[in-house]
Amino acid sequence: MISADRYKYWQLDFQNETIRIVCQDGQILEEDLEPRLRARDSQVASSIFDWERWWIWSTTTRNDLIITEGFNPASPPPFNGRPSVYLDQNRWRTVADTLHDPDRVKNATERRAAQDLIRLATDGGIVLPLSMGHMLETAGLHSDRRYEVGVAMARLAGGWQIRNPLELWKHEAELAIRSHLGLMESAPRLHPITTEPGALFSSDTTLGITDETPDTDKFMAMLTMPNVVLDMLIEPEQTPKDPLVKWIDHHARITSQMHSENLPKDQRRRLARRRYWNENIGFYMDAYRRLTHSADFPTFSDGRLVSLLSASPMVGLVSELFIRRFVDHQSKWRRNDLIDVFHLSSAAAYATYVCAETYTGTQLRDAQRALERSETVFTTLDDLVTAIRRDGARAESEQPSSR
Repeated sequence: MISADRYKYWQLDFQNETIRIVCQDGQILEEDLEPRLRARDSQVASSIFDWERWWIWSTTTRNDLIITEGFNPASPPPFNGRPSVYLDQNRWRTVADTLHDPDRVKNATERRAAQDLIRLATDGGIVLPLSMGHMLETAGLHSDRRYEVGVAMARLAGGWQIRNPLELWKHEAELAIRSHLGLMESAPRLHPITTEPGALFSSDTTLGITDETPDTDKFMAMLTMPNVVLDMLIEPEQTPKDPLVKWIDHHARITSQMHSENLPKDQRRRLARRRYWNENIGFYMDAYRRLTHSADFPTFSDGRLVSLLSASPMVGLVSELFIRRFVDHQSKWRRNDLIDVFHLSSAAAYATYVCAETYTGTQLRDAQRALERSETVFTTLDDLVTAIRRDGARAESEQPSSR
């Protein structure tokens, strides 16, 4: 039986390929790791699950320690009053440099903000979730630089993740169709920011869990997933980036087509919104057919389409960004747009605060304003930390009860 009443520690030694179990009564059990749990050529040396704290302690082959908060499928994510803060990849690099060698960060204001952010993250003041976008961007680094950034991200995130944007998109599409059909009472619930193993990966991989996953497999996923993520973050070999030429050319052509229509701006926006809808209608058709068992699909007026899209937390922002870039003939579509638009939009929809790169960050803040939402996107660490502190975030050691 998997129970804290029986166990004290479970240690996975990936170098010796053994598992060592320390029981509450002092008994120690040791055996070989199952083949599926072995990780050859891994940068993670060992992992210990602490049953009392419900933490995973992972040690790299360079003796860096990373503590990950465990996952409990029977409870909501344990924020414990902490706000969630999402950092774009370039902001993570500033934080990583500050953590490893503060002198690398020449901007003193940004360095101080990064130091305060590190303090809040390591002392129970905020949650810093990782995303699949971070994994993809980190894969472009290599050697010591990748190791430093990867260790900083794993250490400060502590197992928190923001769910894959594709999963959030599908979920929001289903909720939009349920709302249209009046079926909200039985709508599924999803935690966008969570410690759930593999949440940042899409459901078409074998790395996540589902409601149908047996409890023992959920437990083993919780125990091993921090090491999978850490290993991916600090893998020394650089992964070539997909140039996404077809995706870029496709969207650049749409922007050119919109410009060639030579229509007033409000008409171009309506046309751009309709084009965005037609490009992504499959998510909504799939949900409609699954819920109604019908091959028919309703036609939405321009006005109804506005409300349907804007009501969705992430999709409202994503659609607004696409519409703006379709309408602006000076928009230059780039490879990073695919990562930035979806991951930063999901973060702006569900995290308490976001610190983004300037171009997309400014557009996201404008989109939040246009949708009459709170403006939670910042483009400097200093502005971000100023807002976090203004709103009352404190490290545990700064709380009155700790003095």
